[in-house]
Amino acid sequence: MAANEDFTTNMLRMVCGALVSSISLQASREMFGKSYFSLGMGERAILDQAVFAMLAANFQSVTPENLATQATAKPVGFQAQQPQTEKK
Repeated sequence: MAANEDFTTNMLRMVCGALVSSISLQASREMFGKSYFSLGMGERAILDQAVFAMLAANFQSVTPENLATQATAKPVGFQAQQPQTEKK
């Protein structure tokens, strides 16, 4: 079982690393209008700090306690009416 947990943990780490890399590449285009690899050291530091701050804020909000307090969404649109029985 420990080997499976290690594989799952490592797979999640790899996915998170790929997402952070992708977010950094996209954010550099949005913030500076050029590729992450063409940024200077100062620009990279600013970008990395901004991406880390956004990710940390989202990570802090996704906790089991916060997720448990969310209400389930009510159905949207027209709902089927229950047939009413006639009273005599």
